Amino acid sequence: MNQPDPLERFRLTGRTALITGAGRNIGAAIALGYAGAGADVLLVDRDKEAVEEVAGAVRASTGRTAVTLHCDVGAADIVDHVAETARAHFDRVDILVNCALAFGATGTHSADVSPAQWQDALDINVLAPARLSALFVDALVKGGPGTIINLLSGAGFAPVPLAAPYSVSKAALWMLTRCFAKDCAPRIRVNGLCPGTVTPDGVARTEELRRATPMGRGGRADEVVGAAIYLASEASSYSTGDIVFVNGGFTHLTGYSDEIIGSDPVGRPRAGGRSAG
Repeated sequence: MNQPDPLERFRLTGRTALITGAGRNIGAAIALGYAGAGADVLLVDRDKEAVEEVAGAVRASTGRTAVTLHCDVGAADIVDHVAETARAHFDRVDILVNCALAFGATGTHSADVSPAQWQDALDINVLAPARLSALFVDALVKGGPGTIINLLSGAGFAPVPLAAPYSVSKAALWMLTRCFAKDCAPRIRVNGLCPGTVTPDGVARTEELRRATPMGRGGRADEVVGAAIYLASEASSYSTGDIVFVNGGFTHLTGYSDEIIGSDPVGRPRAGGRSAG
């Protein structure tokens, strides 16, 4: 009896993926992983040099089509830019990955966060995914099945001290994921992907964070790619409104301790904390 190849359900051949925050780290790794699985990609990032480098790597390593759009995903006209670029290069878009993020501010007491810092986090982490998801559902996927993947954070499930804009906006993104999943099923599946602390070499940023993680280290961006491919592919065809955690066992259920936050340079004061977009 001939059995179908189970790995074929993980292939993305013939599909197109739109990925924001694609110029670095997890977004770049997902772009390369999707292309390796057979997808063409539309890569969005405000850092032109970085996103062009990722696109070049996609073309060189996989031969897939890689189109870039360098703009701020938090801008109110992001939908116009994405729609114009997508329609110019692709018949349709099958996969949307909202990966761009902004901290808004860190190292700042919740009561001292400025309106601009709140707005920065909300624009990138909530409003951009909402706008792009609506565009995807209404126009880009063109009636067929599709999938949306939102990059969540443990900060959205338990408060991170001195990082209220990031925690609040990521919690809102999880609810946005659930709302779109319920409203758009069964045609569109919408899921969350929640990575833990990711560093270039997988070494935890601090000893305190390493001790708090059962795997005893940080993660690497490439270790998130398998879950991203699963959520984008037919292998996850019965999953919507769900979360896949890739965090080394650090569940975030009890929150981040002051010891961890105080030791981590990422948690130190910053303003205008966009890392990608």
